[in-house]
Amino acid sequence: MTRTSSAPSIALLAAVGFVLQASAAIAAAPAETGLEEVTVTAQRVSERLQEVPLSVTSLSATELEDRQISSGLDVVRQVPNLLGSNNVGLGSAASFFLRGVGQDESIATSDPAVGVYVDGVYISRQIANNVLLYDLERVEVLRGPQGTLYGRNTSGGAIKFVTKKPGKEFGGHVGVSYETEYSRYLVEAALNLPLNEQLSSKLTVVQTKQQNGFQKSRTTGQDAWAPEATGARAQLRWTPNDATDIVASVEYLKDQGEEIIGQDRLHDNPGTFFSVQSGLEDQFEETKTRAASINATIDFGSFQLESITGVRSLQQTFLIDVSDQVVPNYVIPNASTHNQWSQEFTFSGKVGAVDWLAGLYYMNERNHSFVGDQLFLFGGVIAGDFMRDLNNNAKSSAAFVHANWHATDKLTVSAGGRYTQEKKTVDVKQYVVMPGAIPGVTLANYAPASYPGARGPLLPFWDTAAVVALGQDVSPTFSKFDPKVGVDYKLNDQVMVFASWTKGFKSGGWNARVTDPRDFVLFRPESVTSIELGLKSTWLDNTLRVNLTYFDAKYQDFIITAINLETGNFLTVNAAKMHNRGFEGELAWNAAAPVTFFANFGTNSAKYTETTSPDIPLNNHVKRTPALTFALGGDLHVPAGTGELFANAWYSRQGQYSGDLANSPLAAVPAYAVLDASVGYRSAEDQWRIALSCKNCRNNENFHSALVFEVLGFATQFPSLPRQMFLSANYKFGSQR
Repeated sequence: MTRTSSAPSIALLAAVGFVLQASAAIAAAPAETGLEEVTVTAQRVSERLQEVPLSVTSLSATELEDRQISSGLDVVRQVPNLLGSNNVGLGSAASFFLRGVGQDESIATSDPAVGVYVDGVYISRQIANNVLLYDLERVEVLRGPQGTLYGRNTSGGAIKFVTKKPGKEFGGHVGVSYETEYSRYLVEAALNLPLNEQLSSKLTVVQTKQQNGFQKSRTTGQDAWAPEATGARAQLRWTPNDATDIVASVEYLKDQGEEIIGQDRLHDNPGTFFSVQSGLEDQFEETKTRAASINATIDFGSFQLESITGVRSLQQTFLIDVSDQVVPNYVIPNASTHNQWSQEFTFSGKVGAVDWLAGLYYMNERNHSFVGDQLFLFGGVIAGDFMRDLNNNAKSSAAFVHANWHATDKLTVSAGGRYTQEKKTVDVKQYVVMPGAIPGVTLANYAPASYPGARGPLLPFWDTAAVVALGQDVSPTFSKFDPKVGVDYKLNDQVMVFASWTKGFKSGGWNARVTDPRDFVLFRPESVTSIELGLKSTWLDNTLRVNLTYFDAKYQDFIITAINLETGNFLTVNAAKMHNRGFEGELAWNAAAPVTFFANFGTNSAKYTETTSPDIPLNNHVKRTPALTFALGGDLHVPAGTGELFANAWYSRQGQYSGDLANSPLAAVPAYAVLDASVGYRSAEDQWRIALSCKNCRNNENFHSALVFEVLGFATQFPSLPRQMFLSANYKFGSQR
C-alpha cells in the first residue's frame, strides 16, 4: 500500500522552486566552478576518491547536514544498490542489503553481511546498529565483498562512520532542531578544548525526544514508535610530535521508543500503516550502548603503524507484538547483553614502486540472551509461553596483506589476501513458563528482572544436549582464505579504469529463533567470488564527476532467512547458490558556482542458480533486491548579504522487490519514491545557520518488510517513516567557524 498526502508543505514548495532558482543562479554565476576534492580511507590509507580502484561512496560532514542524515538508515538513499530498513519491529536495528546480500535476522547467533564500523571498530550486533549520527567527519560505504582489508562478515560490503576528532584550537557548536508534526526536539552540542600544545579534548552531547508516536493502537490507545535518545562522547587526542597521533574515545548512548508494530494485512486495514489494532499493553524498546576505543597512528619513517582497540557493551530489552491482533497471537520479549572487544594492528609502507600493507586482527564476543515466544494461536487452541536462555560466543582472528605495484606512472597492479579463523560456541536451554510450580520438576524463573516476558516456574523442555544428539555441532571452527587481485590504469590525469577479482565470506551460525530442537541447526559460512570493472573520471575542468561500476558476484552456500510456510517456524539456512550482476553509477555536476547536481543509480539482475530445497523455486526473485534504484538531487547556494541562501532537494526511487523468500503477495513491496528538501540561510564564515526542511515531503506511505504467517492467521507489514518537518538552527564558535 502506498498513500500520498496532497497537503503542500513549505519545504516541498521550496523544492519545486529549486529548478527556477538554479536556472537564474547559473545565468548570474561567476566563472569559478569546480567540485570539491573527496578523500577516503577505503584502502586503510588516506587517498583521493578518484584514485581509489574501488566502488566507494563518501559523504562529508556538510553533505550529512545538508541532506538531513541523522541515522544509519538515512544513508541508504545516497548509495547505489544499498537497501536498508528497520529490522522487524526494532527501530534500533538496521537491516542493510547491498547488491542483494544482507541479513534480516537480528538474533545473536546470526551475523550481518554488511559490516558497520565506527572509527574502525566493527559493530558485531545488528540488533543495535542503526546508530544515531552526530558530530561526524564523514561516512564511507564500500560496495561489494571487502575480504582483504575488512574481512569480518563483509560479503556484501562495509559502512564506515568516522567521527570528528579533537582539534588544537578552542571551538564548538550548538544545534537545535524541532519536528513540527510529531513534536520531536533534538539538541546537539560540542566543545573542543585544547589542554596544551600536545593534548586536546572534546566533549559532544546529544539528546532527542519525540512526544507523539508515529503509531497508535486503536485497542489500547497507546502511542508507539516515539524515538528518544541521550548520548555523550568524550575524546582525548595526544600529538606529542608530527609522527604520532593517538585518540582515545568513550561513548554512552541510551536509545528507547523504537518499538515498531507491523500491521496485519489479513484483518487490519484502516487505510494507514500508522493505526494498528495490537492489544499488547506497554510495548517498548530500550538499548544502552557503552563503547571505548583507542586509535593510534605512529610514523616510524620506513613504515607506519595503526592500532585500533575497541570495547563495546550493549544491553537491550524489548517487548513487541509481531501479529497485530487484539488478542496478540505472537509476542516476542527480549533481554540480552552483548560484549565485544577487538584489537587490530596495521603496518604500511613503501619499498621502491610497491606500497604495502599488512595487519593482524582479533575479536572476542560474548552474548547472553533471554528470548521469549509467547503464543496464543487459533483462539487459544495452541497457547504457551516459552523462554530461551541462549549463550553464544565467538573468537575471530585474522592476518591480512595487501600490496600495490606501480608498474608505470599510469599502471598499478594490486594483490592481497586475508586468512580468517573463527571459533564459535553455543549453549541453549529451552523452557516452558508454567502457571504454577511442580515439585521436583520445575525450577524458579531465573531470568533477569529486566526480562519483560511471562514469568513463572520454568519447566525444562530441551537443551544443548538435545541439539548435539540430533547431530548438530555446537562448537565449530570456520576458516577461510580470501584473495584479491586488481589492476588500474590512468588514461590521463582525469580518467582511470580498474578491474578486480575478489573473494569474501560471512561466518556461519545457528538457526536459534525456534521452539523445537530439530530446527536448531548449524548453517555454514557464506562465500562470494566477485568481479568488478570500473571507471573513475572527472570532466569539464573538474566540474563533472562520473564514476561507473559493473559487478558480477557469485555466492556459494547463500544464507537465507525465511518462514517455513507449513509450520510457521523461522529458518536461517544455506539453501542456495545466488548470482547477481549489475551496474552502478554516481554523478556530480557543478553546473555553476552556486549550483551542483547529483545523481546515482544501481541495477541488479539477481537469480538463484541452484537450490537445496523444493520450497525455493529457481525462478523466485531474490528477496530485497530491486532491479533498479536511483536518486536525483541538487544543492543551491546564492550569496545574500554577508552570507548565503541555500536550498537542496533529493528525490530517490526504489524499485519493487520481494520482502521474503517465498515471494508472498503480501510481502511484495511496491516501487516507491521519497522526496527530501530543505531551504535556509547560512551566515558569513558559517557562524550560524537556520533551515526549514522535510523528510518524505510528499508523505508517501509504504512498507519495507513483512512477516507472512498466514498459516498462523496473520501477515504483518512494517512501515517506513512518515513525513517529518523540521525547523533547525546551528551556531558555531571559535575554530569551528
